[in-house]
Amino acid sequence: MRCLLCASWCFSLFCKQCKKSISLSPSVRLVDEMSVYSFYAYSEIEFLMHYKYLPIGSRVFSFLAKKASLYFMQHFRGDFDFVLGLGIDDCIQRGFSHTGVILREFSQCGISPVHGELRAKNKISYAGKSLKFREENQKNFQSKLTNQTLILFDDIITTGTTLKEAKKLLQSRGNKILFAITLCNAGK
Repeated sequence: MRCLLCASWCFSLFCKQCKKSISLSPSVRLVDEMSVYSFYAYSEIEFLMHYKYLPIGSRVFSFLAKKASLYFMQHFRGDFDFVLGLGIDDCIQRGFSHTGVILREFSQCGISPVHGELRAKNKISYAGKSLKFREENQKNFQSKLTNQTLILFDDIITTGTTLKEAKKLLQSRGNKILFAITLCNAGK
């Protein structure tokens, strides 16, 4: 097969040189008093993030999430044995759930993944939409989860409205949100 980045022949998604060129750019943002840890700058991996719309995206997201989870294990200290990882709108589309793939890789850190628990009733897409649009068209999340300690997972943080909405619902049900993890940061 050909490397997704440089098109040279290789036996995996990326050749050895391109694997090395995909660099981490760890960052942290505060969203509604919640720390959101991201591992890539969206501007640097935008091309790869668009693979979430294709079946091969599960392998791309697995590669990115594995690299991020290894960094997380090396730099974040804590006991995550009783912490649940909850993907934002973790539902299968186009053959896989992108937050499900991220959760699977971060389960290596001791975080217990919970799949399919936080679902949006409003299936509207925020891709390319303004902050005003996002605020006026909430996802209307549903969850039955109560009294748990959670880490929220998503693929991208742009404005933070999705994470705010999820946090508000989950806290109203007695859950404690430690922080959120996203693969990449598309905000300022």
